[in-house]
Amino acid sequence: FSVSSNSSRQTNAAAQEALAKVYFIELEKYLTLLLSQEAAEGVPQQRVAARQKLSKLNNLQFHELATDVYDELMRRNIDERKSFLPVREDFHPRRNQARQKLATLPNARFKDLASDVYHEIRRRYPFVVED
Repeated sequence: FSVSSNSSRQTNAAAQEALAKVYFIELEKYLTLLLSQEAAEGVPQQRVAARQKLSKLNNLQFHELATDVYDELMRRNIDERKSFLPVREDFHPRRNQARQKLATLPNARFKDLASDVYHEIRRRYPFVVED
């Protein structure tokens, strides 16, 4: 355990928190109708179970998922000409494959996933909501 690795971990955590705020804001805009529907009618049991699974991911796994969902949201909203997220050489092949699979999700399923990620960001980074 070195001081420099502890410092880089803190910097990485701070970067993840800053990104979580960006993701939260964009997801909130995208999910406005769904969030108001959940507030009025409650969360379906299927979503509760899915959200419990997300809570079991470690911070790095969750951050990668949140990043991928955010990137897919941006692709769907801004650049639909691309049929899926481009391969990134700095990502493991499995992650690139999973990122491309996001494009195959129907809009309703993608909204469910985005909603789950949104709520997990609220749980992990409560101060993001307060700002």
